[in-house]
Amino acid sequence: MYEPTDYKLINLDQLRNQSANYHSKIPFQHQIEAFEALSKTFKFGSEKPGSGILVLPTGAGKTFTAVRWLSDHVIPKNIKILWLAPSFYLLDQAFDTFEKGAKDIPEPKKTLNIRCVSSNPSHAKASSIQLTDDIVIMTIQTAINNLHTDALDRFGNKFETAFKKFIDYCRETGLFVVVDEAHHSPAYGCRNLLIGEKDSALGLRGLFPQLNLLGLTATPTYNDKARRGWLWKIFENEIIYEAKKESLILQGILAKSNYIEVSTGKEWEIDDGLYERLVKQHKDLPESIIEKLATDKPRNNFIADAYVSNKDSYGKTIIFADRWFQCIYIKEKLLEKGVRVDAIYSHIDADPGSADARNKRTQSDNQRILDEFKNNKLDVLINVRMLTEGADIPNVKTVFITRQTTSSILMTQMIGRALRGEKVGGSAEANIVLFFDDWKRLVDWANPKDSDTIDKEKVSVKGYYPLEYISIRLVEELSKSIESGGDYQIEYKKICPIGWYKTEIVYANVDNQHELMESFTEFVMVYEHTKSKLDSFILFIRSTNLLDEWSKEYLDDKWMQSQVQQWISDGFERKTDNIGGKLDSDLIKIVRHIAQNQSVPIYHPFEERELYDLDKIAYKVIDFPPRLKHEYLDEEFSKSETLWKVFYKSLIRFETAVDAAIINIIYQPTPQSTLTVINLLKTEDRELTEVEKEEVKARDRCTCLCCGVNTKGKLQIDHIKPFSMGGKTSIENSQTLCVTCNRCKGQNEIDFRCNTTKLINPKNLDLSFISEGEKAIKTITRVVNFFYHCKAVSKIDWEVYTYTYNIYLYPSNNPEWLLKHKAELLNLIQNKLGCHAEYINVTTMK
Repeated sequence: MYEPTDYKLINLDQLRNQSANYHSKIPFQHQIEAFEALSKTFKFGSEKPGSGILVLPTGAGKTFTAVRWLSDHVIPKNIKILWLAPSFYLLDQAFDTFEKGAKDIPEPKKTLNIRCVSSNPSHAKASSIQLTDDIVIMTIQTAINNLHTDALDRFGNKFETAFKKFIDYCRETGLFVVVDEAHHSPAYGCRNLLIGEKDSALGLRGLFPQLNLLGLTATPTYNDKARRGWLWKIFENEIIYEAKKESLILQGILAKSNYIEVSTGKEWEIDDGLYERLVKQHKDLPESIIEKLATDKPRNNFIADAYVSNKDSYGKTIIFADRWFQCIYIKEKLLEKGVRVDAIYSHIDADPGSADARNKRTQSDNQRILDEFKNNKLDVLINVRMLTEGADIPNVKTVFITRQTTSSILMTQMIGRALRGEKVGGSAEANIVLFFDDWKRLVDWANPKDSDTIDKEKVSVKGYYPLEYISIRLVEELSKSIESGGDYQIEYKKICPIGWYKTEIVYANVDNQHELMESFTEFVMVYEHTKSKLDSFILFIRSTNLLDEWSKEYLDDKWMQSQVQQWISDGFERKTDNIGGKLDSDLIKIVRHIAQNQSVPIYHPFEERELYDLDKIAYKVIDFPPRLKHEYLDEEFSKSETLWKVFYKSLIRFETAVDAAIINIIYQPTPQSTLTVINLLKTEDRELTEVEKEEVKARDRCTCLCCGVNTKGKLQIDHIKPFSMGGKTSIENSQTLCVTCNRCKGQNEIDFRCNTTKLINPKNLDLSFISEGEKAIKTITRVVNFFYHCKAVSKIDWEVYTYTYNIYLYPSNNPEWLLKHKAELLNLIQNKLGCHAEYINVTTMK
């Protein structure tokens, strides 16, 4: 921030005179459509007020769209505006947008009073709110704390806050409330703030029946049955307008995100205190740790070198750093390499006459450097989070995020600086370079890729974090075995989960008096011996009366622990069920998810678990000589389509784990099961050689013959006619499929080299063949090809302006079969793939 965003009194007449040649920013078509939808929903003076959600993806200008419409239709009517957001990062963006857009407010409005309220030192205090304020921008948590209070003044009378007085005064003027990140509104505190019905603590709608309420979000939520009940009770007109991310990318308004993860090679320890902060309290890294990261010269050298070595592909780049001296250091290293670079940062407290004081930056210095970057006189701009709040910088191609954070809101703000498409001076693709360190304990860092799939119904989770949980548990058990000299036996069936629950919980924290309300996705591992216990526990929780209390975003840790102890003693065995010491926190996650979402968390089975049973590998190599065993395990570990590297990180760990499994077999053999496995190995048909596999891939052009994805490293060799049907291991009976298509094919005999169906009668349309985060055309191709039991799809076209998918089939595949399922297919595209399609055409190629 260039200056405190606490309060601004704007003389609109003076501003209009100074801006005689000013031209308003021209909105895009999706924003014009949003304006029209807002005007239809909010009709002032009517008996029923409006209440709905505006859905625009990150980078599509949802703050600008809302502010421009408010400036045209609400502010001129002298209706007060209350703008609520879950974090102070978003407050600054709203404040800045209102200030910049003040020129667009029509006459006769003479002045505009904007106040930004939170516990952040750069914002105004809630007690400073005045009845003359036109716009109050504040965090949700501050509003919750100040709408009702049990405090008494010195005379023993109930104290009335300045915020409550402001709300009461709005009965004379009218009140329009905007809620940013509105998909979190069903959370306990926020929903009671907005629509609470207790006589002693009425929400804003109860205090002000004519309340107009607008929600803003980049996250489509209308398919989420778990939250829809509360969400649509709050926003009764539901979704007012929605612009699809895919459509805006095709139009060149948004850039396609290209995520690049870069390991710094740095290892950091996490003690119990830091782990408590990051994992249980969901706070970000403390200042002491950030200081260490910022002063690490080899790490900063690595960041600078990462840009230099990819300068041509990265192009115009913003680097987000953490300290002013880190900005200077990286800047000097880039200057040494001939890079046009500068840095902007805010005021630094220092003793007069010190080097720190001499290096202070003034507002004019920062503005000059920012202008140089905008005008392409610089290639790289380094900053300390001064560009997260909606800075208008064209043609940025790359963003460097130099450390991990637990805040998805902050992550989204930084990424948003690179999402401009070609039509708005940006690029077709935006590089998001994420630098990560190796933290010695598992932390659920914010993952920007989650925003592409969050809140979609029936998402197939095969995410990074569940696999990391498995990896850490396997390595921990391996370490125990090594330290015990082999006395500690590893039981893989007990420590490798059969699946996981995906929980989504909104937490409210007060971190150094900086409010933050944010949603976190967390996973609860489920094991063979805990699945039935967790199922029973979930049924019990659904029938209790504790859920309203557990809905709160902020709960005292000691209170939660006292509750969970009884649950554990009633339904679990701490000695066997507390795997990794996470039983307490796992039960708390499940209860909080159920309470906040009014539904159970979705369970995702680990379908590939049997592929990673080390006992099977151990039985196969138990009699191999050392060198042959090493070569075999090296080859198995190096296979790109497997997860061994994710689980064990290094070959030596993998080999050590296999050796431990062999020791278990030798010293604790089970004769019957051993004979069974050995016999299976002997009767199993041979595997294609590596040369034969490469021949199959070359023949099939290194492409999945079902969905068409071209990803050589992740292709699998599939038996067209399975072993169970008498199929042989041969090049003629093999085809290349991606992991998803191979799993969907299962034990069916389907030849995707054939373009004509061999089915006598059409089958039912199976819509389960979808995978998280992939493009719609790929999913549709897979679904249709499985429907015809062959490679029936010749191509699929997407007509942007008519919202039509054209499916072209190879000759001899009857299009009428598929057209009977047209409504089902359209529902899949709209509701599960999140695409704004209106029509589907199916025809055969001529």
